[in-house]
Amino acid sequence: MGRPATRDEPRPGARTGPVRLADVAKAAKVSQPLASRVLNDDPAVRAAPETRARILEAAEQLGYVPHAGARSLRVSRTGLLGLVVHDLSSPIYLELMRGAREEAARHRYFLVLGDVDELLQDDDAFTILVSGRRVDGLVVQGGHGEFDRRIADIARALPTVVVNAPIDQDDVTQVYPDETTATRMLTQHLLGLGHRRVALVAGPRQSMTSRLREAGITAALDTAGLELREEDRVHADWTADAGRAGLEELLDRWQGRADRPTAVVAGNTLIGVGMLGAAAAHGIRVPADLSVAAVHDTWVSEHLVPSLTTVSLPLHDVGTVAVRTLLSGGPGGIRVELTDPPPVLHPRASTAAPPTRA
Repeated sequence: MGRPATRDEPRPGARTGPVRLADVAKAAKVSQPLASRVLNDDPAVRAAPETRARILEAAEQLGYVPHAGARSLRVSRTGLLGLVVHDLSSPIYLELMRGAREEAARHRYFLVLGDVDELLQDDDAFTILVSGRRVDGLVVQGGHGEFDRRIADIARALPTVVVNAPIDQDDVTQVYPDETTATRMLTQHLLGLGHRRVALVAGPRQSMTSRLREAGITAALDTAGLELREEDRVHADWTADAGRAGLEELLDRWQGRADRPTAVVAGNTLIGVGMLGAAAAHGIRVPADLSVAAVHDTWVSEHLVPSLTTVSLPLHDVGTVAVRTLLSGGPGGIRVELTDPPPVLHPRASTAAPPTRA
């Protein structure tokens, strides 16, 4: 289903914060999963006595405090699992929710939903989530900057799996799709139609999700001997309003330019919806004047006018694997990038060959 993604080992002297599992594993000269299983007293772990002793000694010398989460899930208290995402109203997450709910039900768990933005704004809600033991474990959407820094606090109190995009937390298990391949595929589709100047309206610049998607676009253009110019990029949030404002900003920049882009990639479907609205409001014909394509395929995409070209990510599988991994009670710190099934391109009416220019 997926493959573990590799990470560079921490550099000596580079850390000044709390001791991580990666530090213990490096000191004991073992893998992070093995160190985690030993430190969490996993009865099924196979480790030689001298290896176990070396791990425990390294943890003691470094002052490492293991997370209690993996152990606590083995004795279920509520029968509930939480799924926390950004903007519960977004159609983008329906497949993620469905995959997570179905897998939870197979294990006789009930899935409850939460909103990341609410937790960021309400400290009381965050405290209840972390220390209130209202759920036995969490699947949390990462890759959105500010909240990523708080996920470590959650994972120390509850079994936690992060989905959507990798975050800089070594001790937290993470399951995410191949974002870079998705946008590379979308860009290659535009190149195949004949476009040579491509623009981007993306999510926040600090978002890992946004950076990975931008990397895929850049890679496809680089291979074709082209570039994504800085003046053809807009970074906003993940909403339709941001998509509308983003395209309007690009149109202002392009006034009088003979080499203006003939295609724009939207960071997600909601941004794409806003871009289509802005194009219609400004008399820009899609795709006759400008092709528009977006990341994520939703039920909305094919009902737009024109229907929106998208690339879909296997979010149903991400939800399934995340819950399955969460309930396995395995070690923390595992990273799984889902490459099978791969992203799927959905060409529709919003993309076509570029206009002929005199």
